[in-house]
Parts: sequence; structure tokens; C-alpha cells
Amino acid sequence: MKVSQQQNYKSILYLLITVAGWGIMYPASKHAVSSGIDGYYLTCIRYVPGALLVSLVLIIHEGKQSFRTENKTLQLWFFGSIGFAGLNFFTFIGIGFSSAEHATIILALMPLLSLILFSIIHRILPDFRTIICMLMAFTGIVLVISDGNFNHLLASSSFIGDILLLTATVCWVIYTYFANTMISKYDWSALRITALSSSLGMLTIIAITMIATLLGYAGRPEMKAILASRLDIFILIITALVIISWNAGIKGLGAVNGILFVNLVPVISSVIGIFQGHKISVVEMCGMAITLVALVLNNIFMRNNQQTND
Repeated sequence: MKVSQQQNYKSILYLLITVAGWGIMYPASKHAVSSGIDGYYLTCIRYVPGALLVSLVLIIHEGKQSFRTENKTLQLWFFGSIGFAGLNFFTFIGIGFSSAEHATIILALMPLLSLILFSIIHRILPDFRTIICMLMAFTGIVLVISDGNFNHLLASSSFIGDILLLTATVCWVIYTYFANTMISKYDWSALRITALSSSLGMLTIIAITMIATLLGYAGRPEMKAILASRLDIFILIITALVIISWNAGIKGLGAVNGILFVNLVPVISSVIGIFQGHKISVVEMCGMAITLVALVLNNIFMRNNQQTND
């Protein structure tokens, strides 16, 4: 097996680990918000310990010298704030106004938004087959979320929440592109870019939470809410670490192809729903199948392109 093929399989595994973590994260975050922890403090509770853990892993694995920003502090802070503060604040606040169904379908727009960003920056469209796979995957997700009832999907009464969720997705697309660019340009490891950007983004998260509290937009959660959400909080902190595997997977497959895996997140959430007693309809099963086929086909195309280039 060629080294490039082995690297592709590793990257695919990294991204599968990431989407599995995110698939667990959404039900946990929804329950935590419903239990009385607002989006500001939930973001703080999740990413302050998460950023510290990732930084500790970096120091242990690569040494203290890797924790230096090398005159790139402003870049790392800016994009770390967009990625970690932007994604989580807008997601956790937006899901309070909107619904879990809308949150997952808007997250599934990430591949298409990434395609738009890539096209704007490079003025080059990705391979036509990749575009078709993205559209297939998105179609599958629409079926999973709507269960074929498109009128219910489009008749939204939570416009503000949906706008916030869309903004969160745009933030993560921008961060993913930035992280992939820095990894390639400066030959940094995925662990290093994750630790440095999340640590600096953590400062923004703390600052925004403090300001929101002083202005009355956020409130410290009661102990009752924290105890009721203790498992959710544990899940959210642990899944914060999957950003390492996300950046590693994106490094191997590229931002446009890697982001296609995001379409698996709502599928995984549906599987969790099965174990919670939710019945999966035939339409939902068809949607899952379409999404999985799109991912498999795109990976086959990538592998064929790699062999042609070699």
C-alpha cells in the first residue's frame, strides 16, 4: 500500500472520530441548554478546560518550545476567536431560539459554504464529482432531518436562531481554511495549531462571557443546572479535544473534501436517537444511505485522482 493511500485512510479515520464526537455533542449541548446553562457559560465551561487540556497534550508531546506563536499571535488569536468563540457562542445561543433539527441541517451546509469560500479565494472550482457528492450528501441530510416533510423544514418560525446557527457554521468554515493553510505553510502539526489557536480563542471566550454577564445578557448557572448537566458537561469537554483529529484529517484530505464528513453528524445523532427510543422511518434510512454513498464515492474519486497524479 502506498504511503499516500495510508495517509488518506488515517485522515478519514481522524475525521470519523471528529464527527462521532460532534454527533454526541449536539444532544448533550441541547440538554445542557434546556437544563438552564446559557450559551455563554456553556461555551466557557466547554472550551476553557478543553483548551487547557489540548495545550497540556502539546507540551507533553512536542515540548514547551512548540507552545510559542513565533510572531503569529495576532493571526492565531483572530482565527482562534472566529473558530472557537464564534462557533460555540452562535451555536449554543442560536439553538436556544431555534431547534436541534435546524441546527443539524444548517451544520450540513458546511461543505457547500466551504466550496463557496474556496472558490472565492482561489477562483477555481473543485472537481465536478466532488460538487456532485456534496449535493448528494446534503440531499441525504435533508431527508434525514425532514423525514420527507419539506413544508415543515422550510416553515421556520425561529429566524433569529437560524441566522445565528448559520453564522456559527460560517465561522467554522473560515477557521478550518485558516488552520489548514497555516499547517501547510509553516509545517506545523495539527496538535500545535489546535492548541495555540484554542488557547488564544479561550481568552476571547472568557472576555465575552464576562462582558455579557456585566451587561445582563448572561447569567451564572445555578448548581442545580450544573448537576443536572454534569454528564453533558463531561461529554462537551472531552469532545472539545476532537478538534485535534479534525485538523489532522483536514491536513490530509484538504478542507473542501474533509468538510464533507460533517454530513455524518446528524446521521450519528439519529443513531443516538434510536437508542433513546426514537423510531427511524424509511425516508430517514434512505437519507442516511445517500449520505454514506456520497462519502464513499468521493473518497473513491480522491483515491483515483491520487493514483493518476502518482
